[in-house]
Amino acid sequence: MSSSEPQVKLRAAWTQADVKMLLDYAEEIRYKVGNRMAFQEGHFNDLLASLPIQPNGHRKTAKNCHDKWESLKREYYAASTIAGGSGLAYSTERGANVVTEAGQLVMDELIETRPEAAQFQNKGFKYWDRMQRFVPRDKARGAN
Repeated sequence: MSSSEPQVKLRAAWTQADVKMLLDYAEEIRYKVGNRMAFQEGHFNDLLASLPIQPNGHRKTAKNCHDKWESLKREYYAASTIAGGSGLAYSTERGANVVTEAGQLVMDELIETRPEAAQFQNKGFKYWDRMQRFVPRDKARGAN
């Protein structure tokens, strides 16, 4: 491959077991970051040794852990938006379970403002119960 060709960036693959370890660890060290659960990359250093090596031989990095944590928070906040004030009947198994035209209109509006909510139209957020225990409700969060 020549140096002028674009490099393919490999993403860390996260299994359910890996995410469970991440959530267990986040819960364990939550006292270090306060109520907003704003972990920095360095907070995940102790977790790295516990995570399995990737099939390609690479280990996850603190950045991978931080990015996955932030992704889980965004997904939780999107599901929380649906569950908390949209008027849709959110469930952890079926998500918003949109079955009416009016419900679809509400969901379409939510997706316009929060595109990551689209994935919860007919399926729930798998880690809802875990995240709900220690991530604060979505309020004006600023940069966090």
